[in-house]
Amino acid sequence: MRIQVIDNVVGDMLTTLSSAIGDTQDVRIAVAFMSRAGLAMIDSALKLALDRGATVEFLVGLDMRSTDPQALETLYSVCSNHPTAAMYCYASLTPAGIYHPKLYLFKVDQDATCIIGSSNLTEGGLKKNVEVNAIIEGTTSDEAISDAYNTYNRLKFHPKRVVPDEEFLNLYRQLCQTEASLQARASSDANMRGLVKAFNQKTQSMRRPAASERDLLGWLELVYRNLPAGDFTNEQVYGFEEAFQRHYPDNLNIRAKVRQQLQVLRDMGMIEHMGTGRWRKI
Repeated sequence: MRIQVIDNVVGDMLTTLSSAIGDTQDVRIAVAFMSRAGLAMIDSALKLALDRGATVEFLVGLDMRSTDPQALETLYSVCSNHPTAAMYCYASLTPAGIYHPKLYLFKVDQDATCIIGSSNLTEGGLKKNVEVNAIIEGTTSDEAISDAYNTYNRLKFHPKRVVPDEEFLNLYRQLCQTEASLQARASSDANMRGLVKAFNQKTQSMRRPAASERDLLGWLELVYRNLPAGDFTNEQVYGFEEAFQRHYPDNLNIRAKVRQQLQVLRDMGMIEHMGTGRWRKI
């Protein structure tokens, strides 16, 4: 098996998802929330897969009314026009716990790709938000991938899962519109506006977590340990390329990985960016 992590900072979910959908014979997606913009972002990949005869299946959550009614209606139309496409909805409006999975499965013969993480099928989840998603590539005989498909089946055959029709989608749209109206009235309340302002001001004044060497492991620890004191350049760090390669012999792009680690160390506040290719160790 091969495992990697994408977070929309280094590698984005949209590119990964679109490529996987376009290349597969079998797509299974279980997400808590879906938006019109998110669905539109994978539209071309979906059409490519469906035109090729791939089986495409969606399990979508409706609790919290966070799924866009128009996205549901669009996907319903796609499924109505393609015999190999299907959509099923998790219909509970008052669950003890919310329906919250983000599971993407793709299969070609016995080869399978599984993506598990935090990205919903929304524009934010696929492109804008900072997310964490693990991509597992292997075969259907690998235990981890087999378990992922078993989890998908438990979600699919949950007693609250239904096959939507037009009346169902219309009622859901009305629910969303009514709740949006109630929320709009609440947001115009003067006391609510004051609380939001005070909270935002307080947030801006709060301390941030302080990074230490305890937070470093793997690649980050290796790079940080080899950084010169004070000012340094990318080229100086590249001087340790052979040593890095010995630690990670399967990595074929060491310099790109080094630059990535420098950016993470910058975001952690452990080094400062001084200009193109120049840094300072704090």
